[in-house]
Amino acid sequence: MEKVFLSLVMLMVGMVINAQDNPLTNGIYEKKVVVTADSVKASTLYVRALEALSDWAGSNAKSKMGIDVQDKDEALVVYKGNVHLGFEYYSKFAGGGFDMYIDMTIKVKCKDGKVQVAATVPSLTFISNLQHSVVVVPLKEIVPNFDYKGNYKIKKTAVKFGPQVIPSTDLIVEMLCAKIAKTSGDDF
Repeated sequence: MEKVFLSLVMLMVGMVINAQDNPLTNGIYEKKVVVTADSVKASTLYVRALEALSDWAGSNAKSKMGIDVQDKDEALVVYKGNVHLGFEYYSKFAGGGFDMYIDMTIKVKCKDGKVQVAATVPSLTFISNLQHSVVVVPLKEIVPNFDYKGNYKIKKTAVKFGPQVIPSTDLIVEMLCAKIAKTSGDDF
């Protein structure tokens, strides 16, 4: 009986350790944050959510986020777009390289006094500046262990910028939460 119990405990510990090594769920990274905005109505939070990413373009103005869904009755805003992480040369002589983008969906749900911001990252996009080719790679092939078996030039870019995917996503969620849940004294 002790051996069975010990085996069960070891199995559970192994599952917890494995879960910490891989931040993805079903190959997708998700970051969910709930922020309290005391005494702020859902309608006000909804308007803030609509405005929050309006002037955001990211590095080199290559990032693009747009409103995909806006539902005033449900106080729901869904943003979709790509966040530019960087550019890596594969041929400095020819000037060829790949821009790497995080493909992201951000869902903002508002209630009186609370906001939930959830970001989902299913894939990364690589765009070649010379060949004008677009390659979409599932996130699970890049994060956390760089298991991508395709083009070496893409893998080189992924190895350089891949570690920034999760911290960049977390930072965007934190900044969005801060803009939406600002105190009433910050309003004008």
